[in-house]
Amino acid sequence: MKKIRIGILGCANIAVRTILPTLEKHPEFEITALASRSKCKGAPLAEKYNCRLFSYQELLNAADIDAVYVPLPTGLHAEWVMKLLAVGKHTLCEKSLGCSLAEVQEMVDLAQRRNLALMETFQFRFHRQNLHARELVRSGHIGEVRCFRSSFGFPPFPDSNNIRYNCVLGGGALLDAGAYTLKVVDFILGGDFTVKSAILRYDDSSEVDLGGGIMLADSKGAIAELAFGFDNFYQCNYEVWGSKGKLTVQRAFTAPKDFIPDILLEDNDGKHQIQIEPDDHFFNMFTEFANKIKNSDFASEYEKCLRQANLMEQTRTSCL
Repeated sequence: MKKIRIGILGCANIAVRTILPTLEKHPEFEITALASRSKCKGAPLAEKYNCRLFSYQELLNAADIDAVYVPLPTGLHAEWVMKLLAVGKHTLCEKSLGCSLAEVQEMVDLAQRRNLALMETFQFRFHRQNLHARELVRSGHIGEVRCFRSSFGFPPFPDSNNIRYNCVLGGGALLDAGAYTLKVVDFILGGDFTVKSAILRYDDSSEVDLGGGIMLADSKGAIAELAFGFDNFYQCNYEVWGSKGKLTVQRAFTAPKDFIPDILLEDNDGKHQIQIEPDDHFFNMFTEFANKIKNSDFASEYEKCLRQANLMEQTRTSCL
C-alpha cells in the first residue's frame, strides 16, 4: 500500500526533538505538511523535512493529508481533534487526549461515526521492556497479583511559564505524569481497576495540581498505589508484587532508543536481572498507528481511550 501522508499540527518540542526524526525514517509515512503559528519557527523545519508549511486551518483543508499527529497542549486537544476528525483525518494525539471524560467521549463518538483512527500516544506501551514485563505477569510467573506500584515524577520545570503550569492549557501533574501511572496499570493488568481514593497537591503560587497519589483496586482484591508530581526527585518506574514473586521496571516510560533496559525479577530462587535489547518505542508506536489505519482496526483504541479517561475522571471525583 502507499505511504500514509501525515501532517504535524504544531511545533512543540516533542515534535521537533523526537516525532519528526522518527517519521522521517519510518517506511509507512510521508511527512506532507507541518502547521505552525510561527513562520520563523516552522519554516526551517519544513525545509529540513522537505514538506509544506501550513497554518492550522490550511492543514485542516488539505485534501492530500491522511493523518495528523497532534502535540498541542492538552487544553487544545478537544477543539483540534474534533476539527481533524470532522474533515476525515486519522488522528494520533499526545496524552492526555482530553481534559475530561466528556471531551474524550465526544472525540471517540465522532471517530466511530467517521470510521477513523483515534489514538492516544503513551509510547511506552510499544517498548519491548514493558511488553516482556506484561507477558511475565500475565503468564503467571509471579503468581496472583497482590499489589502494583508506580511512581513518575521529576523536579520543577525551570521555566515558570511552562504550559504544564497553565490551567487554561490543560496543565497539572494528573493530566501529565499521573496519566502515565494510570495507563500502565491498565496496560499491565487490564481494565478491571477502579479508583478508591486520590489526592492532588497544590500550592499557593500555582493554579494546577503539582502532584498527588491514587489508590485503586480490582474485583479480585489486588491494589494499585500510584504517585506522581512536578516537584519530586526523579522517579520513572513500576513494580508488580505477586503471590510467588515480584518484578521491577525502571525507566519505564522514557527509555531512549539506545538505552539498555532490564527487568528485575525476584522469586524464591533469588534475584534475576533480565536484560532487554534497546528499543525505539516512538517508531513502534507509529508502526502500530499505521497498522490501525491500513486494517481499519479502530475499536480497541477507542476502548483504551475511554478507559483511561474514565480512570482520570474517577481520580478527580475522588479528590472532591
